[in-house]
Amino acid sequence: MDMFVRGKVSELSESIIPIMGFFLARRHNLRYSAMGLGLLVCAVTIADVGAQDIDRFGFTRYLMGTEAKIVLYAADSTEAAGAAGQAFDHINELNEQLSDYLIDSEVSRLSKTRGQPITVGENLWNVLFTGQKIARESEGSFDVTVGPLTILWRKATRRATLPDAIEITNAMAAVGYRFVELDANSRTVQLNGENMRLDLGGIAKGYAADEALKTLIEADFASAAVDIGGDIALGNAPPGSDGWSVEVFDLNTESELETETLTLENCGIAVSGDTYRYLEYDGIKYSHIINPRTGYGVVHERRVAVIAPSAMIADAWASAYSVMAWESATSDANGRENLSTRFVERRESSLLEVSTGKFLRD
Repeated sequence: MDMFVRGKVSELSESIIPIMGFFLARRHNLRYSAMGLGLLVCAVTIADVGAQDIDRFGFTRYLMGTEAKIVLYAADSTEAAGAAGQAFDHINELNEQLSDYLIDSEVSRLSKTRGQPITVGENLWNVLFTGQKIARESEGSFDVTVGPLTILWRKATRRATLPDAIEITNAMAAVGYRFVELDANSRTVQLNGENMRLDLGGIAKGYAADEALKTLIEADFASAAVDIGGDIALGNAPPGSDGWSVEVFDLNTESELETETLTLENCGIAVSGDTYRYLEYDGIKYSHIINPRTGYGVVHERRVAVIAPSAMIADAWASAYSVMAWESATSDANGRENLSTRFVERRESSLLEVSTGKFLRD
């Protein structure tokens, strides 16, 4: 998922998650509050460790159109650099398979087929299988077939004008997760619509973060974290600590800003919003998060944060919840025990907030 709420990060020895949006914490499930407008910061900081023979190492590369960051704990700098290099190489391999920007990627080749079962590789299968599951559960709010609309809105953003209504109507005819037919027995994918184009932008970075973390774990670096453009996979806790410390801005009872700290490990985190990536036309901001049901970028100003068992799942649900109506999204999230969520949406001169799961205080 592309991150729409961005900001500077500290050096990798101190922080691995960039600005993640408007955040609050509340004691009770589905408790609502209004607060003044403001951008609040969430960062992962690594606690001091007691082990003297283990050091902390940070690495950065530009991959998948964004910064990819790795933090890991190791006793040897050469081994740490080697493992990070392998993880970065794996991210690049996944990009070559899953990017719709690359005309010869596996997903782009699949998009050119119609009405025939195509055997796909393990990575593309994993992403499409999970994507289709979340598409069904979100009733199409998440949809990997949104590609024809993505192309229109990319062009529109460059031209600073809305897509033509007729073009949107034509593109919508090729959008619909039900056009995708999966056969788990043969690991085949069949596209049953005309002029389809798959876009994995709302799930692929999370999957790549998960896979990079797996690469590090297989190399015996289990205390590691991977951040690809804000889609984060967290491994075991740093040595000597209970987890990765997540500092989140909060409002106290006097509506004054303060911070709370979440301690997390072995999970994924993703945030979605429209703070920086949007098209403003005739006084309306259209997010580059596209609603598959309408063909237009969403216009509500909302931030969504999701903690899930994997970064891929967090990535996709953050995208889905950005599209769904407020009541539907918050109600759905409240019923999912494997997700922790935070929603903040602008309402006139204030913000409305809902938190669930790990985003609630004890």
